[in-house]
Amino acid sequence: MKKLIFTLVCATTLVFTSCSEDSHQEKETQDRNQVVTVNKSVNKTQQEIENLLKHFTTKDYHSSVSGLTKEEVQKDMAMKLLPKCKQLLMENGYTEDDINKFDNDYKTIILTAFNLKK
Repeated sequence: MKKLIFTLVCATTLVFTSCSEDSHQEKETQDRNQVVTVNKSVNKTQQEIENLLKHFTTKDYHSSVSGLTKEEVQKDMAMKLLPKCKQLLMENGYTEDDINKFDNDYKTIILTAFNLKK
């Protein structure tokens, strides 16, 4: 009878210990999955920025802005980069308030985002 009670207590302890470790492991797995998702998102945004920069070197882009001044072309490029750069900043922990502190200085926003790139 004592062996049965002892076995029952041990089995119950193992079950509770196992369950608590599983939930801890499950939490760690969820945390890792969130980090992987964020990294994939950041990598995707960085790739989109790279693709946009490559697009700026194509003949198609140059012919589409051929009638613009140098300053207008630079502004066009900046305005196309700006949303992706803001997105990259947000994915790297910047908040809307942080970005608003740049006072819509698109040059600073773009340079800050470029400095985040690996």
